Amino acid sequence: MAIDHIGRQFIATGYGAVTHTTISNNVFNGQSVLILTGDGDQITLALNYFYYTSGRGPHVGGTSGYTQKIHIYNNYYVTVLGHAIDPEVGANVLAEGNYFNVVTTPVLAGVGAAYVPTTSAQASACSSYIGRACQVNAFLNSGTVSAASTSALQALDDSYVLGASVMAASAVGAYVQANAGLGIVN
Repeated sequence: MAIDHIGRQFIATGYGAVTHTTISNNVFNGQSVLILTGDGDQITLALNYFYYTSGRGPHVGGTSGYTQKIHIYNNYYVTVLGHAIDPEVGANVLAEGNYFNVVTTPVLAGVGAAYVPTTSAQASACSSYIGRACQVNAFLNSGTVSAASTSALQALDDSYVLGASVMAASAVGAYVQANAGLGIVN
């Protein structure tokens, strides 16, 4: 299933599994949030534009005994005065090739597992787990990130992660601004 080219939405997965779903080319602003908490969620979040939000871009996990596999790539985060990615209990998140522009806390330190490469060495380490190098995330006037949980990579060995075409973070801003949002058909 695809959730594509929408604007200003609140998306919550509930407690059941949402699998083989891509949320892409959307604009999330102001009060827009994503809450991904279902047991067995398997979601790709790609090529979205998040701006002027205060958090939950997305919030992942939070229910003991539930697990989520979330691949977050090539999203453009701008002026996020709270936190962007929020991995809680049960979360397995790979965030690569994203661009964080004036984001106070790009990744909230939670109890979930997140792998967010910030160096070329971390990007290369992905090869041992998912069979390809990851793309490094970019940060401009943003907080620091120390999320390098290899247990997240071990959990994300599915084909939707392996076969993703992830562009370099340096190209994300222009691409997302030209292609994301309501009424844009590409």
